[in-house]
Amino acid sequence: MKTRKQYKPDPKFGYIDAADCASMLGESLSALYKKTALGLIPNYKPNGRLLFKIDEIKDWIERSKN
Repeated sequence: MKTRKQYKPDPKFGYIDAADCASMLGESLSALYKKTALGLIPNYKPNGRLLFKIDEIKDWIERSKN
């Protein structure tokens, strides 16, 4: 069986993957997945791959502060 090459988005294009987003937020992957499932955090899912736009995550953080 052929192993599929893992694609890692380049942040210079403005997108990061779930692992990088969880790290940026200081959360676990499972917590991030729960937030995306509930529609609490902006995300994109082209071809089944979960991506996050860096600028939208920064805006979401700013809107979420107390």
